[in-house]
Amino acid sequence: MISASTNNPMRFNSSLPISIEVLEKLNFDRYKLLLGTKEFTTKSQKELEQGAKYWGSFGKGKAGIITISNLIKKPSFLQKENCFLDIDLGEFFTQLSKVPSPISTFKEWVLENLAKKETTKEEFLIYSDILLALKEEIIHLPLRYNSNATILQVKLSRNYMEFYCAYENLGALKGYVNGEMLELEVLFNQTLYFLKSVGIASHISISKPIDPLFSSDRVMLDLKG
Repeated sequence: MISASTNNPMRFNSSLPISIEVLEKLNFDRYKLLLGTKEFTTKSQKELEQGAKYWGSFGKGKAGIITISNLIKKPSFLQKENCFLDIDLGEFFTQLSKVPSPISTFKEWVLENLAKKETTKEEFLIYSDILLALKEEIIHLPLRYNSNATILQVKLSRNYMEFYCAYENLGALKGYVNGEMLELEVLFNQTLYFLKSVGIASHISISKPIDPLFSSDRVMLDLKG
């Protein structure tokens, strides 16, 4: 848990997880953090990585004491700023659902974008990751959704669908769809309460850790091995 005292008002929705970035490690237990657009210095009982981004639970008590607990480092895909596609997710899946072979069509779309001359270096790396994920039969989509970085990964099997999502304001989620039943695993109590309030799933539970279905870090380790 980390805590800090501040005279400047910091307004955040404590009913949902928050995102922080470690701007600088000052000494063995003091850090400069970015919370929203606000920078502040605080102590942390937990070792934090300089430059890394975390999810956490936000609270504020008397005398302006800010507490951020349950810190969980974001997956590698969310540590980067420019590795996301600006596409409409709803429209994308609507079009994909209309074709006879969605996976084959999706692969063709990736290869076409890899071959385009106007594809930037950052986009090339994104599409390369997507192609690597497809070799594991996983649809991997790093997206900008409402200006926020979002990861969606889907793995289909004969009897059910497994998916992984990572959102700035909800944390990581893993889900299983079997018939009409949806089961979800989440990292934070706030996420659990929010999703239950909107009736999104029949069963929601807390689970730690929640790892992506596909990670380029794991691929690099496999190649080195």
